[in-house]
Amino acid sequence: MAMENVILRTFKHLGAAEQARNELVAAGIAADDVEVTVRIEETGPVQGNFTVGDDPGVTGKTAYSHTFAPVAQDDVRDCQITVNAGDPAQAERAMAILDRLGALDPDPAHRKH
Repeated sequence: MAMENVILRTFKHLGAAEQARNELVAAGIAADDVEVTVRIEETGPVQGNFTVGDDPGVTGKTAYSHTFAPVAQDDVRDCQITVNAGDPAQAERAMAILDRLGALDPDPAHRKH
């Protein structure tokens, strides 16, 4: 299979990636050619190191809540979908489906500004 027919996109949520996979298969792409991979453990990303740190009573920039506040996960894309399209026409159909469902291109050079 030609490398130019491989499409890689990401979704923030597994449900969206699974919906995309179902639609791609319904559109005629073989189930074996559509792979969904969860890139973050189901327990989620590490939210902080609770083995050491400030006393919860401390205030200011070193406050416990500031030190151990969860990192913003707005740009994390937990699920990756890989499509091995059989030909360029199938690749175009797959990209149209993925775009319609809000898939994100992990390559910053390809993102719309």
